[in-house]
Amino acid sequence: MEFFDWLNFPQIILRYIPWTVSSAEEYVAAFRLNLIICLGVAAGLYLVGQIMGGIGLYTIGKRAGHKNPWIGFVPFLNTWYAGKIAGETNFFGQKMKRAGLYATLIEVLYVALEVFVLVLNFLRLNPAYFTEEIDPYYGFTGYTTRRELMGANQWMYDAMTYCDIAGYLLWFLMIIFFCVLYTSFFRKYYARGPILLTFLCVLLPFRGFTIFAVRNNAPVDYNEYLRKRAEEYARRNAPYNGGYGAGQGNQPNNAPDPFSDFGGSAPSDPPPAGGSDGSDGQDDNPFSDF
Repeated sequence: MEFFDWLNFPQIILRYIPWTVSSAEEYVAAFRLNLIICLGVAAGLYLVGQIMGGIGLYTIGKRAGHKNPWIGFVPFLNTWYAGKIAGETNFFGQKMKRAGLYATLIEVLYVALEVFVLVLNFLRLNPAYFTEEIDPYYGFTGYTTRRELMGANQWMYDAMTYCDIAGYLLWFLMIIFFCVLYTSFFRKYYARGPILLTFLCVLLPFRGFTIFAVRNNAPVDYNEYLRKRAEEYARRNAPYNGGYGAGQGNQPNNAPDPFSDFGGSAPSDPPPAGGSDGSDGQDDNPFSDF
């Protein structure tokens, strides 16, 4: 879920803000304040992305005739709904019909684990669990965990270690299934650049923004798009027709644009009036709204 990706951004900034503390109590208070600020910023950014992604899925689902398009606004279920819209996916050459369901289940497990780690982070913010330490090389004072004072609460630190390992495994599985799911989704709704949008959607926390950006695109058959692209390439490089857009003897070729169904003209063609896709003057750029 994007919330935990957004959580890293304010942490990077706050890391360079000097915190002046003179005791373990002040250190814990500063650490708690830092964590609360990060949670607030991440929650705000996640909410914006969730709303925009919900609008995108609602618009696409309603136009495609899917039932209950409002599901696009519901966390976790919106992943399943994106899989329903994407349809059949391809997993290492094997067709997969329930990629959205599998991605949703892994996402739920991953988020539950991360929430548990967050709770542990708050529980361990006790001044008695930290001790002052002077770095022998740099000479500055810091605070580290005083394990001998943990007693019965030692399990928290052991649990965090195991949760970190399990979290990486779940994150890796989630990335795989998200890539499978959203590659199929964007092949259907932005055939010109599905890999780029999948990268922004899966490896960066911009899923809601990318889905919102393609909400007005008509679905296309990606295999048909590739076939027409291959035909255009062959026509452009034919030795006797003067390249794409010219006929025999360099005479104009009135063949229709092979990409007219996919939103846009070939790069060598002049842009049609009203927009880059030549259809009702609408721009096919998925980020035109930004």
